[in-house]
Amino acid sequence: MIKRVKGMDPEFQEYAAKVESEINRGLSSVCVLSIINEYGEQGVYGYQISKDLEERTNQMLIIEEGTLYPLLRNLQRDGIIKSYREKGGRRRKYYSLTKYGKKVFNYLAGFYSKLTEAIGSLFDVKVDLQSDRYIFCPMCANKIDLSSGVQKFCDACGHHLEDELKSRGIKNE
Repeated sequence: MIKRVKGMDPEFQEYAAKVESEINRGLSSVCVLSIINEYGEQGVYGYQISKDLEERTNQMLIIEEGTLYPLLRNLQRDGIIKSYREKGGRRRKYYSLTKYGKKVFNYLAGFYSKLTEAIGSLFDVKVDLQSDRYIFCPMCANKIDLSSGVQKFCDACGHHLEDELKSRGIKNE
């Protein structure tokens, strides 16, 4: 983002660009996984991931092709995503989350959500975690979707969720 600004003090611009890069490095993975997750089992191809990120983040997070495809290869190597090639036509490569990848994504999404909520007051930002749709594990911050049924235990750390469910009036059967 800072690279787009012209006429700025070079020392300031260099420092700001370095910090931006550090923040974006980890955040990019979580955001890419979020887009892939939204497409479910059908998967999504790289160019669409890039366009969705650009649109959904109001052009704040733009991942260049030279960054996106190595990121996708690393996620696939780590067993977080899987891919398949389209038959006929353009033969695009589609990406979707593996079972392990869904677990990793839910944890990272929960961690990022809770972290954003925790630091929001430092930046005058209010965060709405949609607590009617999710439970965040109090031990590890794993994001647990209530629409997929009630879980007794966190699938990331194994914490028993009984107290959290009771506090919301949800029966844990």
